[in-house]
Amino acid sequence: MGCHIELKHLALSFSWKTYHKQIFQDLNLCIEQGSFVTITGANGSGKSSLVKLLLGLIPADQGDVIIAGEPVIPGYPEGVRKGRISYLSQQIEELFFAETVEEELAHGPLSISDGLENKYLQRLGISELLRRSIDSLSGGERQALALAEFMGNTADLLILDEPSSYLDQERAAVLKDYLKEVHLAGKTILHITQYPAEIQWGTHLLDLNQGDVKVVRL
Repeated sequence: MGCHIELKHLALSFSWKTYHKQIFQDLNLCIEQGSFVTITGANGSGKSSLVKLLLGLIPADQGDVIIAGEPVIPGYPEGVRKGRISYLSQQIEELFFAETVEEELAHGPLSISDGLENKYLQRLGISELLRRSIDSLSGGERQALALAEFMGNTADLLILDEPSSYLDQERAAVLKDYLKEVHLAGKTILHITQYPAEIQWGTHLLDLNQGDVKVVRL
């Protein structure tokens, strides 16, 4: 299979006053179409920076980011806008716009009457929350709602940033089953996680703690 994501001679640094940190230097990666890559690394290792580069939210100091054969142009999340990338942010408090769960779902890509997706809505417990206000939801319930909305997207590239941080064990199992299903359907998945037990969900590992950063098959 060809590369779904290519990073070519990528360099990225962060500077503030007298502080300077090199995040990536001459990074070259190929993430194949249909692979399920778990991304790990300590705080400050570059996980969030990598996501921002892929989405086009920040520019690299040098090098190229190429997704599905097209260069990513910094300054606008073109892949998300055109439906080529589905992104689930870890900042769940910024994801909702409606007052109630039912209204939120009505404005998203997921319908509670959908067949396959409804299975996940039931397992996530969303059907029991429909009349609740977003403000009244716990952290776990908000993350379950964010995940339910994410499941309605149809992009070929899925990027999930710490999607299970607030999920209980039962809801985390739903996430695992969903990712397994869409991976078998041919989606490319980038799953950022801090939990060692979730590493084995994927087919490949990208450990940003390593000096020689590369995609390793599990």
